[in-house]
Amino acid sequence: MQALLMQQGKLWVDEIPTPTPQAGEVLVRTAACGICGSDLHAAAHTEDFVRTSREAGGAFKLTTFDPVVLGHEFCAEVVDFGPKTNRQHKVGDLVCAVPALTRDRRMLPVGYSVDAPGGFGEYMLLTESLLQAVPQGTPASAAALTEPMAVGLHAVNKANLQPKDVCLVLGCGPVGLAVITALQARGAGPIIASDFSAGRRAVAVAQGAHAAVDPKSADPYAEPTLKTAVREGRKLVIFECVGVPGMLDSVFLNCPQDSRIVVVGVCLETDHSRPLIAINKELNVQYVLGYSLQEFNDTLLGIADGSVAVSGLVSDTVGLSDAAAAFDRLRAPDECAKILVNPSLN
Repeated sequence: MQALLMQQGKLWVDEIPTPTPQAGEVLVRTAACGICGSDLHAAAHTEDFVRTSREAGGAFKLTTFDPVVLGHEFCAEVVDFGPKTNRQHKVGDLVCAVPALTRDRRMLPVGYSVDAPGGFGEYMLLTESLLQAVPQGTPASAAALTEPMAVGLHAVNKANLQPKDVCLVLGCGPVGLAVITALQARGAGPIIASDFSAGRRAVAVAQGAHAAVDPKSADPYAEPTLKTAVREGRKLVIFECVGVPGMLDSVFLNCPQDSRIVVVGVCLETDHSRPLIAINKELNVQYVLGYSLQEFNDTLLGIADGSVAVSGLVSDTVGLSDAAAAFDRLRAPDECAKILVNPSLN
């Protein structure tokens, strides 16, 4: 099969063996797979990604410098079944799944293991018991956003929102946009977004943000709606969706007393922050990771019934031959929100 391989930052298309499903596994054909910020990190900072994975593990655990097939935000078509499968899905059915392959009492991260190639290949293996049927009429391009949108839902669930809270989303990349979408679906607000990219600010407003601020020219914490809400005694909930060194310390320094901070952005580097600032302001800091199976399923159903709006998030769909260039395009945030890869377009 054809696949986009990644090794220490190098991306290239090559022919690799089509995987054979083992017990409890299903062979699927990739219909659409999103390029995640974690994929960009893995390609651009492979050494840091591997070192952090080896030291701390986590959902996206890349522990090898060997070539891997990335891609964990996918919708796929059932092709064949391995032994000891129940075959509750039919050949040709569209499915999504939590990107994990359970094998030999191990959990292999799909897209980050040489033994579990991801959605940037024509075929991949999934654990049958983790498959979720895509509701009839839902396009693969929308269902493929289930995984990243579930991350946003989980972050919002962990925020413990109260009816009068005002929300500030720092960073409007795919993770920030997923958070904004989940907040909008819940009726939370007002929602203030902050990003340097004019393009991403526009998408943030389209997804439900009530205002979007360019932090280069304006202080997000001084945005009029936010400032008025805080002055009236409403609490500020901040979703940090950037994940670069210095962000947390900046949030501590600039946010008001008693703010709640939900850390969604993944910083791979050593960072520093001054706890005394957070102590003086009695800040509440919540780190979040991934989602539950229920949140994944709820997100897929929400995409299917339209309550989770995703149609404005896909900027482009490319084949494998253009996938490496798509990685570069996503580093220019004014151009794209989410790019999907469909191997059948080659």
